[in-house]
Amino acid sequence: MADLLLVADFGTQSVRVGLIDQTGILIAEHSTSYPTAYPHPGWAEQKPSDWINGFKRSLGAVIKSVTLQSSDTIVALSISATSSTVVPIDKNGNAIGDAILWMDCRAADQAEMINATRNPVLEYCGGAVSAEWLIPKILWNKQNHQVMYDQIYKFIEQLDFLNMYFTGELFSSQCNATCKANYVTDLGGWNAEFLASIGLGDFLDKIATETVSVGAPVGLLKTSLCEEFGLPNHVAVFQGCIDAYAGMIGLGAVREGIMATIMGTSFVELCLSPIESRPSGIWGPYKNALIDGYYVYEGGQVAAGSIIKWFKNLIGDIDYDLLSEEAIKSPIGSNGLITLDFFQGNRTPYKEPRLRGEIKGLTLSHTRGDIYRSLMESVAFGTRNVLETMGKGNVVIDEFVASGGVTKDTLWLSIIADVCNVPISIVNSSTYAGLMGSAIIAAISCNMYGSYEEAVSVMIKNDRMVEPDNRQIGAYDRLFAMYLEESEEAMKKLGK
Repeated sequence: MADLLLVADFGTQSVRVGLIDQTGILIAEHSTSYPTAYPHPGWAEQKPSDWINGFKRSLGAVIKSVTLQSSDTIVALSISATSSTVVPIDKNGNAIGDAILWMDCRAADQAEMINATRNPVLEYCGGAVSAEWLIPKILWNKQNHQVMYDQIYKFIEQLDFLNMYFTGELFSSQCNATCKANYVTDLGGWNAEFLASIGLGDFLDKIATETVSVGAPVGLLKTSLCEEFGLPNHVAVFQGCIDAYAGMIGLGAVREGIMATIMGTSFVELCLSPIESRPSGIWGPYKNALIDGYYVYEGGQVAAGSIIKWFKNLIGDIDYDLLSEEAIKSPIGSNGLITLDFFQGNRTPYKEPRLRGEIKGLTLSHTRGDIYRSLMESVAFGTRNVLETMGKGNVVIDEFVASGGVTKDTLWLSIIADVCNVPISIVNSSTYAGLMGSAIIAAISCNMYGSYEEAVSVMIKNDRMVEPDNRQIGAYDRLFAMYLEESEEAMKKLGK
């Protein structure tokens, strides 16, 4: 019987656990949701115990769904998780209070102060940090809760917390550190001068300083967990990565020219390039953050699928299919509406957490179908804004490959393809890209494949392609120009 890879994707709303074989077949999977608390505007928190309980529930369901012989062939575990989701822990590795979720923007002032330093370190993350990231969040804790800050042993990422739970070993993910915490290999890793200049001279005492690259061994799965779930006692745990980055691998975007677009609660746009560039407004270049020899470039939209969910919840009990039918009847431009997709701030290219969503041009004649379409168009405009900003840095993209819930929405996919004038590929793993990415990482780590390209050639298969409609491109070009004008006006109101 073939070896199986145990994988888990800890997302914003749920954890998904799966078993995948080395050919890329998803043998079994199960997900468990967990809540998010929003105690203040711009804040978002989760309980680490909910992640663990959710994982154990889903793992139990997955194991029950396969034969005993199959569970005996599980050889490795690798996971992905949200970032920067920050967990304060004590010396025993226990969480102290709730975790600060990635989308939490309470550290906006701290991020602004850090960016004002214009330290050379910032050149390696697009010129600015985000309020979502690890360092601003730690600084916020120090400036606002000094007593508790002093009591906290370490601030660690969700991924590192979970790997520690699985193995008892504490490391920092090099992927997370590079992409979300100003760890720059070309500058020696953590930069003490930079950290001291922003008031975190004790930073290295407050984090796990030893980094482990993607695919490197973290340890063995704890005996207690193996016994609880009937797993073999030799399951190796390999370092995973940020959930969107795992999705990038799981979509097969492991060469230059392909943008992986993870279309979920938020949108994340990721691509690889062998060339170092510094496009303003884009995160990166992140050297060797994922695959050696490549730089990662990242764009993102904090609110995307969550905007659609917000609207549906706002108007009451209605089916998404009915809303789509009504939106199809609305013409391009939603009968004169322009919406800004900044419902939770902007990640790229403006890097401004204080921006807010707007629906402009409303009249008494507008229908909910018009508004629904305008919301979808706004997210598509935000995606194009990311794409064009990357292009200004000579990061060339000729194809999207997509994952996430939006891939099930035919209308929204066609709008995005038309607005961006780029074909969108849907592959066999588009509905479980995070799981597939972790499986590919584990497969390479177990020497099932010699490279990412080889693994992808076997495990990833194209299902369909959404082509842009050339008849719509001119109209969307004009609407996109209006979107940019409104975005610039919104920035001016903030004094930017």
